[in-house]
Amino acid sequence: MGYLLDTKELMERESATLAPYAVHSINCSGREHDEPEASARTPFQRDWHRITHSQGFRKLEFKTQVFVYGEGGEHEDVIRNRLTHTLEVSQIATSIARSLALNEDLTSAIALAHDLGHTPFGHSGEAELKRLVPSFNHNVHSLQIVRKLERRYPEFAGLNLTLDTLEGIEKHETEYDKVGSYEFRPNLMPPLEAQVVSASDITAFRAHDVEDALISGILTTHDFSKAKLKLWDEAFKPLRDLTNRRVLLAQLSRRLIDLMVADIREETGRRLTEAGVESLEQVREFEGNLVGFSSKLEKHLSALGEFLMQSFYKDWRIVRMTNKGKMIVRRLFEEYLRHPEILPPEVAESYNNQGPDEEGRKRVLADYVAGMTDRYATAEYLRLFEVGHPV
Repeated sequence: MGYLLDTKELMERESATLAPYAVHSINCSGREHDEPEASARTPFQRDWHRITHSQGFRKLEFKTQVFVYGEGGEHEDVIRNRLTHTLEVSQIATSIARSLALNEDLTSAIALAHDLGHTPFGHSGEAELKRLVPSFNHNVHSLQIVRKLERRYPEFAGLNLTLDTLEGIEKHETEYDKVGSYEFRPNLMPPLEAQVVSASDITAFRAHDVEDALISGILTTHDFSKAKLKLWDEAFKPLRDLTNRRVLLAQLSRRLIDLMVADIREETGRRLTEAGVESLEQVREFEGNLVGFSSKLEKHLSALGEFLMQSFYKDWRIVRMTNKGKMIVRRLFEEYLRHPEILPPEVAESYNNQGPDEEGRKRVLADYVAGMTDRYATAEYLRLFEVGHPV
């Protein structure tokens, strides 16, 4: 019959191959609600399976990465959305985790959930929602989704993920993702698996925003070359003679990712050796990230990011999309606040349960709007404010 490994055997085999400073499934911190173990899946494998089956994960297909859904014109089918970005982060992160002998299943779970809490219309939508409800944070909202808002089980709300995965989601951090205070192990650093996801997120969006800027025609290879960007030059120079545009763009993205991943691996290895890290406890107690880019590459990434900000993200075509998204978020929120009687029954019940707590009511509305896709928010706007659209 071949090999039939049960959960215990899978975890033992995993522990035999992982580094001592990795998170071992056999030492999993458990779940918020008691459940029997799966018969033939590790706890973290079970987590990422639950995430990929969730409604929140499916919604990512219709949420903005840079281009608002439906605004990509002739390139709509190939530019990235929040779901394709998430999958790319997961691929990069699990590859790095494997090469560092870390727990791939935990890394995958954190990566697949790291953007669940994103609002419609990307960072501009979130900025508008934070202006309306200052306490809103999309990392915290990701936790809300997996702990409370998903409805898949009769015994409890949420997905009942492991505490290790919840910690990784909460502590996911880039220049756009900062929580500030933590519920899970608040005084400790996250494990290397979570740190790998943060570095992989930066790797993915930097490389792929370059590609999408070129695919959309907003920027050209000449624009990047004129900017004298070291990271661009290193990636692009060997590709100058390629005449097939699609191959050129794919190879450019590939080379940018390869350069960043190689740097992450080398720099992380250097930091681990220098710090003498030999256990998970030492990872958690270390002051600062052990996974990251070298100072040299950080400088080149910063220059590339600044160029993209000024020449791509602030391009008038992108700004028109994002301003429209902000307006839709603002109008929907304000209309629900003025007329809560128009809310769907489940949302209205949660809203009314807040009683006189104005901040609580606003958080319910923020959660509702944040859970919308670009497509649904636009349709809801038309239903509420435009004549001729059925309610």
